[in-house]
Amino acid sequence: MMTTYDIQLIAKVQKHLETEGMSQTQLAGKVGISPAALSTYCAQKYKGNIAAVEGKINEYFRVAGAVQQAAEKVADYMPGEDYIPTSISEDVYQSIRFAQLEHCMVVLHGDAGVGKTKAARHFLQDFPSSAVYVSISPSTGTLAGAIKLLARALRVPESRNKMDQMLAIRTRLEGTNKVIIIDEAQHLKYAALEELRTLTDANTATGEHGVGVALIGNTEVYSRMQGKQQAQFAQLFSRIRMQRQYATRRVKREDVDKLFPALATRGADKELEFLLGICRSPWGIRGAANVYSNAANNENVEYKGLYAMAAHMGIGVIGA
Repeated sequence: MMTTYDIQLIAKVQKHLETEGMSQTQLAGKVGISPAALSTYCAQKYKGNIAAVEGKINEYFRVAGAVQQAAEKVADYMPGEDYIPTSISEDVYQSIRFAQLEHCMVVLHGDAGVGKTKAARHFLQDFPSSAVYVSISPSTGTLAGAIKLLARALRVPESRNKMDQMLAIRTRLEGTNKVIIIDEAQHLKYAALEELRTLTDANTATGEHGVGVALIGNTEVYSRMQGKQQAQFAQLFSRIRMQRQYATRRVKREDVDKLFPALATRGADKELEFLLGICRSPWGIRGAANVYSNAANNENVEYKGLYAMAAHMGIGVIGA
């Protein structure tokens, strides 16, 4: 068994930890080895297969290096900020703010890939102490699943008893001006929706107001509340203070200029109109961004390069 160490690799690990502000435990998780293995390896006291550990560390650095090179390659083509204030994302942002200030429920629904989640995450970034973000999946859409996610987001001790858990959540929220942002809300079952809705209600015993709740998802979540599928949603629907629907066809040309500033700066109208066509298709802004990013990685964001990339990705375009 190998007993010699790659001293340069150990030094590289130590430098990486310092540069990235990362702990050995965090790096070990990314590499795919135990924290103890990484620690004893760096101390040159590892009793296991040194070659196997070094192989995993080298692979980690190879992949990380390739990712960084790819990011640097497209950096000049991409906007400098992660969040772009488009007409849709700003409307979502302000609607969440409305729910927070009015302590009410809003439903923000519509097509995928138009910026709803981006706006929600940006709101969380702006208000980290007063906004709580939870993303629902098919496996967490039950009452128990939603309560567990919300408890974790609020850092409330978890309990197997749903009633006790909700009481603890209500205690944490009471008297605050928090807003609960529930993304992918179409996955919520009726019981979960009804429980979340009650968070907006005032406490009749103390007089304390409820908190805001913003449900974000596709239009299914709103249609269900209208009672189109189940009559039991009618009461829930009546509690909605505001609903906003967002469609890809409503993406504006000025939105595209903001999303792709490198093209807008040089007046690349043909390319921008092409990307606008993708934005207004079922692929949405997300699809246009993916086409542009891949074309930038291919170092060709001219019209022909964008068109070829869209065709290669199987993305249709409106008006092309």
